[in-house]
Amino acid sequence: MAKFPTEVERSVEVRMPLEQVYAFFWDVVGSSRCIPGLDKCRTVRPDTYEFLYEPRSTGPVSMVVRYTTAYTGNGTDEITFRSVGAAADNTDAEGRIKLKPTAKGTRITLRQRVAPDTPVPRLVQGVIRSFVEREAATAVETYLAEVKRELERSA
Repeated sequence: MAKFPTEVERSVEVRMPLEQVYAFFWDVVGSSRCIPGLDKCRTVRPDTYEFLYEPRSTGPVSMVVRYTTAYTGNGTDEITFRSVGAAADNTDAEGRIKLKPTAKGTRITLRQRVAPDTPVPRLVQGVIRSFVEREAATAVETYLAEVKRELERSA
């Protein structure tokens, strides 16, 4: 298996007070409905969640991403998450959601690092690496766009 660590950071501004945005993200299972390609998210222990994605494939490689992360929040403007290494996991994930009040609402910045184990032969690792990097960037951008839509719909 080859790991392809990819780090992405993106931001979006929403017309919603910081406190409500924080509460939205702290409801990890509820806010997970905005994650593209996610099949399910479930609580496995307090503040620890398992994420299971729909199958993805490119060329000869097909996989289902699975990871379990523990969440820590400061109660006001920052939430971090980090893989806990559950037995069935095949991806490392860590990141930070940082919130900042703005004149019109709240700026959300998501920094995420993912490193999926991919079952690829050495010969195609270069092609797969660029696929993983594109997928990671697109996923974060799509997630934040969906979060914005969801939060502003309920405003």
